[in-house]
Amino acid sequence: MRPVRSLICLVCLSLTIACGQKKPQTTLAVATPSPAATAENYPSLAVQAKEVNDAFSRKDFARFMDLTYPKVIEMAGGREQMVAAMKKELKEMESEGVVLLSSTSGAPTQFIHDSGSIYAVLPITLKVKAQDGLFQSEGSMIGISSDGGVNWTFIDSSGKDLSELKKLIPGIADKLSLPPAKPPVKISNGD
Repeated sequence: MRPVRSLICLVCLSLTIACGQKKPQTTLAVATPSPAATAENYPSLAVQAKEVNDAFSRKDFARFMDLTYPKVIEMAGGREQMVAAMKKELKEMESEGVVLLSSTSGAPTQFIHDSGSIYAVLPITLKVKAQDGLFQSEGSMIGISSDGGVNWTFIDSSGKDLSELKKLIPGIADKLSLPPAKPPVKISNGD
C-alpha cells in the first residue's frame, strides 16, 4: 500500500515540500464566507482546476507550476527545485509499479472572500494503478484567485495538517471546511 499512498500524496508534494522550507510572514485578515458564490460565478475555476489536474497527469510540469499557488513554489525553493523533487518522486513510484490514471476535481464546496482574494475548496478524486490493483482516493485542493475569479492557482490540501496550510494561507486556512483525509480504497484487482 505504500506505493499507492505515495502517488496519492505526490499531488500533495508541492505543499509538503513548501511547508518544510521557510515560514512566510503572517498578516491578520478578516475572512468572510460567501454563501451566494457559486461555481457559475467563476467559470474559469473549473477550467483551470481541470488544467492543473491534466498537467500533472501528463507530466507537464511547466503548466503545473503555472497553476500552483506562488507561495508554494517560493517555499519549495523555486520552480526548478520543485520540479526536480516531483520528477524524482514520480520516477521512484513508477519504478515500484505505481501509475496515476486520473485526477479530477469536483464542484467547489466553499468560497471565502478575503483581502481582495477568493478562496475555493474543491474535492479531488485520484485513481492509481499499483501492482496489487486499482485504487481511488478522495481529497481536496484550494483554488485561490486575486483577480476576481479570472485566474486561479492551487494548493493541494489532501490530508494536510492545518498548521501546514496556515504557513501558506495564514488567516484563511482555519476558516476553510476541508474534508477529512481518507485512505485509498481498492476499486478492482487491476485485471
